[in-house]
Amino acid sequence: MKVRARWALLMSLCTGFWIAWAQPSPQTVTQALERVLRQTITNPKSPDEVTIHIVPASPDETVKGKFQLVQINAKPAKVKGVFLKEFYARVVEPVVDVNALLREGKLKTVSAKEAVMEGVMDAEALEQIFAQGKSTRPMKIKVRVTDDGRVHLQGILTLLRINNPFEAVCRVEPGKDGLYMRIDELRINGVPAPAFLLRKLEERVNPVVKREELPFQPEIRTVHVSQQLIYVNRLPPNARQG
Repeated sequence: MKVRARWALLMSLCTGFWIAWAQPSPQTVTQALERVLRQTITNPKSPDEVTIHIVPASPDETVKGKFQLVQINAKPAKVKGVFLKEFYARVVEPVVDVNALLREGKLKTVSAKEAVMEGVMDAEALEQIFAQGKSTRPMKIKVRVTDDGRVHLQGILTLLRINNPFEAVCRVEPGKDGLYMRIDELRINGVPAPAFLLRKLEERVNPVVKREELPFQPEIRTVHVSQQLIYVNRLPPNARQG
């Protein structure tokens, strides 16, 4: 009888845990979202200085992964290994995958009424992105942002059995899938390269920042370069004053 009683108690506890997991509370889902966001977006200088504001929807909607509003602010910021001087996001009525959030600790966006991201990058941030990419890591790309709004790349071209130094002059532009580099000039060993190599290098480096890897997958609509900084979805200070 004692064995049966213990077995019944164990089954009751397991059932209770299963129900609690299968039917999470709004608070559990909200806390899980904040936890995952804080793991994804950090402040490398001061970990406590990342502001995350989450407004849940109704209890029934929140347990299904819907929220009214999510705002994120960090200065500086590290987003999935990429360092930014500033990062801001505002997401209206996002819907996230609750199973992925609770079981995998991952943020998977189902939909959002509006998702806006603003960021400020420098040459070092771009170098880190290239250093982490599988296709760009062997090139050992160094980046320089110039006062005329161009981005200069230097490295070792590893395309079509080529293994020679290259220099490229680029424009940074928004694209459907993220942030892109458009190459205007390409020199290999100081000699102008043919157009097909220029296009091949563009394919290798783009998109520099993938929209799908950003929290809530916001669009990149505008890019401005000013005073050796890259402003994504934001006007530079001198433009705002004007």
